[in-house]
Amino acid sequence: MRLIDEASLAALDGSRPADSLTVWAWRDGELVLPEPLDVIDWSATEEAGDSVKVGQTLSLTVADPDGTLGAWTFDDPLSVAGTELQVIYNVGGAGAVNYGKFPMVGNEPTVAVDSRIIAEYGIDVPDSPHSPHERRRYITTGKVKLDAVDLTFNVDRDKLEAPQSPRLNATAVSEFQRLTAAHFPTVVDPGVTDRSVSRRLVYEKERLEACQDVLSLVNARYRMGGDGECHIYPASSAPVWRVEPEISLVSVTRKQSIEGLFNKWIVEGKDSGNGSPVRGSAIIESGPLRWGGPHGKAPDFFSSEAITSRPQADYYAAALRDRFLSSLAIELQVETVPRPELQAGDRIEVGCPVTAGHVAYFPGTITSIHRSGSTVPGGTSLSVTCSYPDVANALSRTEWAKNITRTLPALTWDRMPGTWGQLPPIIWNDLP
Repeated sequence: MRLIDEASLAALDGSRPADSLTVWAWRDGELVLPEPLDVIDWSATEEAGDSVKVGQTLSLTVADPDGTLGAWTFDDPLSVAGTELQVIYNVGGAGAVNYGKFPMVGNEPTVAVDSRIIAEYGIDVPDSPHSPHERRRYITTGKVKLDAVDLTFNVDRDKLEAPQSPRLNATAVSEFQRLTAAHFPTVVDPGVTDRSVSRRLVYEKERLEACQDVLSLVNARYRMGGDGECHIYPASSAPVWRVEPEISLVSVTRKQSIEGLFNKWIVEGKDSGNGSPVRGSAIIESGPLRWGGPHGKAPDFFSSEAITSRPQADYYAAALRDRFLSSLAIELQVETVPRPELQAGDRIEVGCPVTAGHVAYFPGTITSIHRSGSTVPGGTSLSVTCSYPDVANALSRTEWAKNITRTLPALTWDRMPGTWGQLPPIIWNDLP
């Protein structure tokens, strides 16, 4: 979560004056405009996940009454060459939340041109359609659309010029800090357990991918904070907020899809001795997804020359099945009152009235956030991923959910991917 004072936090769920944004433009440590931008409307999106590069994007439309904010050259105040937007969210009737710092990546003016005849003594242009001492003055007004992203964009652009390896005695956190030191300071949030990094690891060209790789070793991710600092945070943590009906919840929707809903895994390889084909398989044996049950038959296939025996093929097929079961999730689309402190990656609980007549609370991870508004920012739209066992436990509705929990006790449910089928790569050292 972004830092927020208690008075502002208390005001968010109550009636209050209108919220607003304050946006300053900076370059090279100095303000490029003496006043904040006049924001007409805005939208912002945040995403979290192991493969997300730029976590936050920002789009602003700002008033341009004298036509000076549309960039022509890279020296102009709002050009894309180094201009950074500092965004502050003002909670009506309370305090403010530092929302973030965003390098600009786009400037698109819309200009309206008008003109008028003005007096200018001393001017007399031959063959001019105007009378002596008069000329036509052109006036440009309009608005400018500004696109910006968070500071991880600069890390992604800053490619490694040659392959690198971790420094001597390096850890995951120290390597992340070294690779990003030129772009922002780093804060390690509670719950992150650091560990050493092998010097055999090689970073190729992509600096940001190297950062993701080292943090994956400690089950951690990164995201930008409100003051331009980068936070390393644990992929799993305690909920930071509860969405309550009739207080902060506006609506909640969900959907199911049959796409990628397999119930058998077939793994193929080649015998290490004679090169003949080998095959192993694993199925879901019980519940509504069982092989040949009401869900039918939906096999998935995997092949690799590294699979050289039937036991290996059976082992990996079972691993694919178990990892699939651990990835089962329900995606909730949640509309709430404005919550500027929430960030993608936060764990929350969503209170949802159910047909049984009570409120069930579903724990989940925010995978994306969308905010938008005109001069007064509107609500907050959340995509929340909830593991299937957590949902089933909250509803206490099916014996199948209880069976999954009993038969797969070692699975780490809060590390499931956000979509079907995104399974970890094969770990060859795990094969029998």
